[in-house]
Amino acid sequence: MSDRFQVDLAGMVDLLSRHLYSGPQVYLRELIQNAVDAVTARRELDPEAPDRIRLRVDAGADDGRPVLEVTDTGIGLTADEAAELLATIGRSSKRDSTLGLGRAEFIGQFGIGMLAAFMVADRIEVRSRSARPDSRPILWEGRADGTFDVAEAAEGQDAPIGTTVRLTARADAAHWLSAETVLALATEYGSLLPFDLAVRVPVEGSDPAWRRITETQLPWRVEYPGPTVRERALAEYCERTFGFTPLGHIDLDLPLAGASGVAFILPQAVSPGSGQHRVYMKRMLLGPRVDRVLPEWAFFVRAVLDTDALSPTASREQLHDDEVLLGVRESLGGQIKQWALSTLGMPSKLAHDVISTHHLALRALALTDPEMLDLVASILPFETTDGPMTLASVRESHGEIVFTTTTEAYRRVAAVARAQGLVVVNAGYVYDSDVMERLGRREGWTVRELDSADLVQVLALPGLERELEVAAAVAEARDLLEPDDCDVIVRSFSPESVPAILLRDAEGEHRRDLNREREAAPGLWSGLLDSFAEERRARTRTLVLNDDSDVARRLLSAPAGEVFSAGLRSLYLSAVMLSGEGLRAAESTALSGALGVLLDSALSPALRADADPDPAPEENQ
Repeated sequence: MSDRFQVDLAGMVDLLSRHLYSGPQVYLRELIQNAVDAVTARRELDPEAPDRIRLRVDAGADDGRPVLEVTDTGIGLTADEAAELLATIGRSSKRDSTLGLGRAEFIGQFGIGMLAAFMVADRIEVRSRSARPDSRPILWEGRADGTFDVAEAAEGQDAPIGTTVRLTARADAAHWLSAETVLALATEYGSLLPFDLAVRVPVEGSDPAWRRITETQLPWRVEYPGPTVRERALAEYCERTFGFTPLGHIDLDLPLAGASGVAFILPQAVSPGSGQHRVYMKRMLLGPRVDRVLPEWAFFVRAVLDTDALSPTASREQLHDDEVLLGVRESLGGQIKQWALSTLGMPSKLAHDVISTHHLALRALALTDPEMLDLVASILPFETTDGPMTLASVRESHGEIVFTTTTEAYRRVAAVARAQGLVVVNAGYVYDSDVMERLGRREGWTVRELDSADLVQVLALPGLERELEVAAAVAEARDLLEPDDCDVIVRSFSPESVPAILLRDAEGEHRRDLNREREAAPGLWSGLLDSFAEERRARTRTLVLNDDSDVARRLLSAPAGEVFSAGLRSLYLSAVMLSGEGLRAAESTALSGALGVLLDSALSPALRADADPDPAPEENQ
């Protein structure tokens, strides 16, 4: 003989509250969903049936504990349906053939919804009369210990069709059934429902009154006298819903997928991955922070979306990430792209505000679509050594785009490149290098990374006589900086206030790392790294001494020795800091030591003069 599983109701309620739902507040959403499904089912039978849902707090408080009544004019339940749907965990009215109407129109699961109410109540009463002919009113009572009773009433055939669910609060959950909390939750979850949903709220100095909280139309479907009035009304809706005044809005509409809504443009920049949207399922709130309904690059908007085609997760607080959601996400993303292409390419205050605020999001968008890449190249200003310029302007004026992949590299060369008339684009920010790489593959674009040779070529070579004059000093400097993997050359460049700059060879640094790995573990890679090794090891850095700088010229004319070494070390480490790199601990110590040597050299003659004044002439003694 086989036995049936026994279910611990208290354990199931704990499972729901801790692992399925985000918190006890969803109990009211579940009850409202059940009422909406009941009203929907009845109106399938009788389109003229009333569509009222009423929430009443403290309706005859029991033992001083708050009581909530949820009453609907829906299809009602028979005794058999109540016993089956309310007492079978996981049973859904959508699968019940006896209710049989409008399965796709239903939102929730009746049994799970009632079970969720035990998160805040220890006793639930359901009084209902079915719309079926000759049905008697029934009373179902369930308790937190897992027991329930159901019975038909012998009298009361004139009771109205519909259902009243009465919850008696648990001692530790009374605040969830307070009038203020119920009103707030009902407004949050049900304000866009197409039915007459009202909450009975207390009024100071008078009797409680019913407050209708539902709107007759979706806010983005309302007709207005003109676009300016609509813009203002939607901005006010965004302020009420999200708490910010948007720069503008983007209409979203996918009739074939049963989805519509509006995306509001944030007034400030946000980081990628922060896009969470407000999604309704058949006009009942699914969740205020739903992920993945828009593409990841659309993090500069907050959307409100209503759908009847997407599938919710078990908790009905997120969307199931299936092929339907993928298609909807791509289509909504396409609509946002089309808005960007048609709006941002034209001069307007809105375009200016969006570009200046959300350039990071537009860069991300450019990586997903060739048309958006062209738009970004035409409208987004990039930092260059010739001031802010669009990439299209750089190409038009200079033929090619030369860029650095890091901001540090840009700062290292910016002053000198600017003085020499070399235009370099700073592509060191998020997405910029990817934009450059994609743009370089487009026909008609020449895009490449800055090489140290680019800068060396625009710097003036000293004359032959000057080269011979400083040759010994340069050779000495190269020997001193060999441990730093740094070469030394002399050039003339502006500004004169910069005595030296540091150039880096990215490929050379890569070769250096391979060589170090090869030397650290000989034989480990079975000769694989040997194929990358070069007979001649070019240094990965170059210190360029400015022959137009008085400081650099004085160093080059100094004799070899401690002072020359300290001066060279000071210029080298100053160039490292100028390039945007921080000094390591050993380099900071070396800089302090070099400055100490230079100070001693400068101060020693003066100290000796003070200590040994010239003796008086002999004839005056």
